[in-house]
Amino acid sequence: MKIDKTDYKILYELDIDARQSYSKLAKKVRLSQESVRYRVNRLVQNGVIHKFFTVIDGSKLGYAMYKILLKLQNINEAKLQEIINYFIDHPQVVWVATLDGSYDLGMTILGEHILKLNKFIEELNQNFSFHINRRFFSVNVLGEFLPRNYFVHKKRALNHTTSYSIELPRAEVDEVDLQIIRELTDDGRRSAVEIARKVGVSPDTILQRKKRLETEKIVTKYNILTNPDALNMIRYKVLIHLNIFSPERVFKFLDFCRTENSIVYIIKALGQWNYELDMEVHSIDEHRRIMMQIMNDYSDIIRDYDTLIIRKVYKYNFFPKG
Repeated sequence: MKIDKTDYKILYELDIDARQSYSKLAKKVRLSQESVRYRVNRLVQNGVIHKFFTVIDGSKLGYAMYKILLKLQNINEAKLQEIINYFIDHPQVVWVATLDGSYDLGMTILGEHILKLNKFIEELNQNFSFHINRRFFSVNVLGEFLPRNYFVHKKRALNHTTSYSIELPRAEVDEVDLQIIRELTDDGRRSAVEIARKVGVSPDTILQRKKRLETEKIVTKYNILTNPDALNMIRYKVLIHLNIFSPERVFKFLDFCRTENSIVYIIKALGQWNYELDMEVHSIDEHRRIMMQIMNDYSDIIRDYDTLIIRKVYKYNFFPKG
């Protein structure tokens, strides 16, 4: 699919807020609603947009997110697909992707407490221990989704917006709220009418409750999952290992990441690595240039880093249905 300047403007706006109406999008890109609807549908049908997803702060629902990276062995394509399907179908798995580099498979799981992680790992070992060479995990302490300003060649302004963390107090929600959250995380553009039909309440109730979930920062962002191949991009995950924990220097490093257009997601991690950077670039050389700048400017606090290529994302749902 040939993607023109207007398509990129639409992608940029959907990346900022994937739920905004066609009328609002039309005003921003100066097209008719019909033209915008056609272009969005075409981007979806041609696989440029894989999913409209909703970011939630799971800590407000009593959950933590754990990252698990696997190095596999004794594997063929059929077995790999079997393992991937296992994670796709697992109700605790938020994100699963194939990787190139030191690890072959990555996933994020949702759990109320460490015992849930322990149970998940026990099941993983029971089912696939023969195929797992090494396993590493961390806790996602904090996450920041950053706007893809590279879509419109616009320098990103410095902003500190937390998408989720493990530091916030638990919110009061009921089963209807949870059903609404599940519908929104399944499809970030699902209409209030459709959600109402599935949940069994009125569309007005859906809109009122959705607004409250947003105000209380349980639902924090509506975003898009894009196909890097369709955009001629390479998606990296970089694991940062710190050696000196200087708050001032770490803060400056993170501010650099927040203003670097190629870095679209920052995770503060508790585990074998300290930060994860999701990076989308046009070439290996662009990735190398950014990492050289990081290591040159912040070598006093960064000991090392691991680079992984995110080959394909198979699942992305912040509150999967059980």
